[in-house]
Amino acid sequence: MKLDLTKDLLQSEIPTNKWLWKDSQPEVIRNNSIDVELPLSKENELVMNKLIDFVRYSQDPELNKKENPDYLRPAVGLAAPQIGSNTNMFFTRFEWDLEGNDVEEFAMVNAKIVAKSDQIGCLSDGEGCLSVDDDHKGIVPRSYKIQVTGYDWLTKEEVDLTLRGYHAIVFQHELEHNQGKLYYDRINNENPNFKDENWIVI
Repeated sequence: MKLDLTKDLLQSEIPTNKWLWKDSQPEVIRNNSIDVELPLSKENELVMNKLIDFVRYSQDPELNKKENPDYLRPAVGLAAPQIGSNTNMFFTRFEWDLEGNDVEEFAMVNAKIVAKSDQIGCLSDGEGCLSVDDDHKGIVPRSYKIQVTGYDWLTKEEVDLTLRGYHAIVFQHELEHNQGKLYYDRINNENPNFKDENWIVI
């Protein structure tokens, strides 16, 4: 899906890096987020709309050009604390082809993990984060399979999702933002590139 700025943005502002809060601002980034009431208030709906617009815009190479002074690092997900709101909401967008025809989107409200596997998975190159300016290199171990419940604001339905692999890792990354945690908290301090032979590397 390619965005048309005249009609596709869900709120009135073009997404900008100025929206982002960083790990140098622990009063928000390291704070626990609270569940919100449904239906969303106007204030919380604006937060969700900004999360959606930011991720969609960041993934659109025609709008988000690298030569732009305010170029956005493409994001697969964004959580509410990253734009200054300690509310339990996040948005993820998985674009599986270059044309944007194969896309999965989840706009999660009050999501929580209700089950997870003992099997550990990790991304081969580690993780990154828009709220971390100085990327911390290293392997980030997470559960390979999780079960997540919550409300999907896009479908307006309560959902019960079983996620594996990359999906599960992205969801855990965003869920932990709402718990005041960052990906580099999970990196082995003594050996950042440590991988157990039993882990599934993605």
